[in-house]
Amino acid sequence: MKNLILTILFIVCVWPAAAQTKTKNVIVVTLDGVRTKEIFSGLDEPLYKKIYKNAERRPIFKQFSGPDAASRREKLMPFFWTRLMRGEGSIAGNRELGSEVKTTNNMLFSYPGYSEILTGRAHDDVINSNDRVQNKFPSFLQFLQRKMKLGRDQVALFASWNVFNEIATTDPEAFEINAGYEPYAGAGKPLSDAQFETPTPWDSVRHDFYTFRFAMSHIEKNSPRIVYIGLGETDDWAHDGNYDRMIDALQRTDNYLKELWEFVGTDPRYKGNTSIVITTDHGRGVTEKDWDKHGEDVPEARRIWMAFVSPDSALRGEWGKAETIYQNQVAATVTKLLGFDYSEQDRMAGKPIDRIFSR
Repeated sequence: MKNLILTILFIVCVWPAAAQTKTKNVIVVTLDGVRTKEIFSGLDEPLYKKIYKNAERRPIFKQFSGPDAASRREKLMPFFWTRLMRGEGSIAGNRELGSEVKTTNNMLFSYPGYSEILTGRAHDDVINSNDRVQNKFPSFLQFLQRKMKLGRDQVALFASWNVFNEIATTDPEAFEINAGYEPYAGAGKPLSDAQFETPTPWDSVRHDFYTFRFAMSHIEKNSPRIVYIGLGETDDWAHDGNYDRMIDALQRTDNYLKELWEFVGTDPRYKGNTSIVITTDHGRGVTEKDWDKHGEDVPEARRIWMAFVSPDSALRGEWGKAETIYQNQVAATVTKLLGFDYSEQDRMAGKPIDRIFSR
């Protein structure tokens, strides 16, 4: 009898939290190396004038300059700022408003950052390079696939950088992964072939266009419950010192987010029950000398941002006077949105972001 009472108490106390979750699907989108400066202020005019001679005459400056941060960021990412963050979701990381988001890993480059997002923990002693080494630590993708009993097509990751094949899981065959220059028959052979005929300047990163098109094709055809989309051009153009191309890539990303949201908002399989988390793996420097760099010797690269759109969160707009949140909290937050406790997989992982669930 005592065991029966304890069981009933457990069901009453714990099960309603999962049952009340409106989220049935989760999509995580990462934009590689996008600084808080461009997200919250748009075109960095003082920096731009230091990078380029006769900056005011350049097309990018003419298109995206503005009298203040709000106008510049809305020119650069009009959908993100005028629709998504204003009416549908919220964003953390604007220090001018008293909100900070940081990494917990100290490497401050991509593999450690993405692993922290996916696993909920920094492992600086093991994950300390961008080499294609299989991740030893399971991700929230694996956790959710197991807990939700999902098939291979129901969990999917599409990324521009080929190292995601190693980062995303300890079992590369468990779910759909397509990263870097890889064929994807699901989008049709002509489009799949085209990625090899339109190479980027970087051997390990394809154009985000193909990554996004492949991801959308998979979403439309297979209705996966868990999706990760990793876009990469913003960081790669920055490493090349090409601020113009970096800005171009960020604006295209805004168009991708618009298309994704419009599909999610109209498709009966996703409408009203899908949460989206948008963030970055690391920041970059803030000066003319280091805006294109990140890593242990660029402390500013620790500062990142996170955006949330969810039927389970009432937050709207920019966070202000908020507690600092961390990159290692993404995994637990995503799993809680679906009604699960990520500490079952890793008790040392970051905890869910409480503010997302406050009413």
